Amino acid sequence: MSTDKTPDILVVDDTPANLQLISGMLRSHGYKVRPVSSAALALQAAKAAPPDLVLLDINMPEMDGYEVCTQLKASDKTREVPIIFLSALHETIDKVKAFNCGGVDYISKPFQFEEVEARVNTHLRLKSLREESEQRTRDLEKAYAALEESQNALNAELARAAEYALSLFPRPLVKGPVRADWRMTASAHLGGDGLGYHWLDPEHFAFYLLDVSGHGVKSALLSVSILHVLRTCGLANVDCSDPGAVLSALNQTYLARRQSELYFTIWYGVLNVQTRQLRYSAGGHPPAIVRSPNGENLRLTANAPPVGCFSDVEFPSDEISLAVPTNIYVFSDGMFDMQRREGARALDSLVEFLLEPSATDGRSVEEVRLRAMELLDGRPLPDDCSILKLSLV
Repeated sequence: MSTDKTPDILVVDDTPANLQLISGMLRSHGYKVRPVSSAALALQAAKAAPPDLVLLDINMPEMDGYEVCTQLKASDKTREVPIIFLSALHETIDKVKAFNCGGVDYISKPFQFEEVEARVNTHLRLKSLREESEQRTRDLEKAYAALEESQNALNAELARAAEYALSLFPRPLVKGPVRADWRMTASAHLGGDGLGYHWLDPEHFAFYLLDVSGHGVKSALLSVSILHVLRTCGLANVDCSDPGAVLSALNQTYLARRQSELYFTIWYGVLNVQTRQLRYSAGGHPPAIVRSPNGENLRLTANAPPVGCFSDVEFPSDEISLAVPTNIYVFSDGMFDMQRREGARALDSLVEFLLEPSATDGRSVEEVRLRAMELLDGRPLPDDCSILKLSLV
């Protein structure tokens, strides 16, 4: 529609009496009318200021209405202007030709003005609805582009946050009595997985894997905070070689600071390399899997709840003796989210893969990660997927 609220109609007829009659009738009903008496003037007027609708006679000297319509439809400025033919020609072939060259309607002379007004109103309304629809489409495309730009920026921020979290993880250990390696594949939503290991003293080696509830920056930041506390043994008056004491202190610390209902699961172990004793504790976390050389393969689990959920919870420490060589696997719950189609056998399936006799040296963390990714069948990661492998050699 034109910027003026009053519809602008271009009337084209080479007969002055007809032009005056139609123009007068339209003006009396509130329309803005531009009467022109030739095809050349019609093209000039329409291209200078595209009207909302054209009433076009067919029989005119020099150029007929069909050619005028064809040229208007060929111009980007006037292509969408509806054209109603108003003609004394009554043959079907004339009407077909009018529609074929781009007309939207055809009114035969002599006409009743009520019919002309009804058809004019109909096509003006259709044009208005089309323009409104096109504007909504443009608005939606603009909003979608802005949303996509915002989402891309957010994804870039999440990717940087994931890179930062990974930068805090320790390097693999490839020498010494204890070897360690890990893999973490972050989900698109940025989860709260974290892992680490370090020497508490020359005899005691601590290792741990945690999974903060939820997704996004808050979960990732909480994970980073917990890793810092564990890495620096930043729990006052707590023996970091006692896993149960560490988890109990974490529970009290993060219960008091809890925000947005965040909590976390964790598996924490301390290995004495002299005695080959492993002490461990877990809160709401999947069991660790021990692959020993004598075939006695264990699941190191605990029944304590996740950390940060309940006050006055004690997290006990358990202890086992290890043979040499032994592999210990700890993984986040994301490993099982990828295997839910196997139902209750998700853990059994993973354990069977870890303990297959053909893997004499134990599965590498990369083999475990690839196995989990195969089970996705191309679906996106539902959560962070983390694996930590510790080897006593």
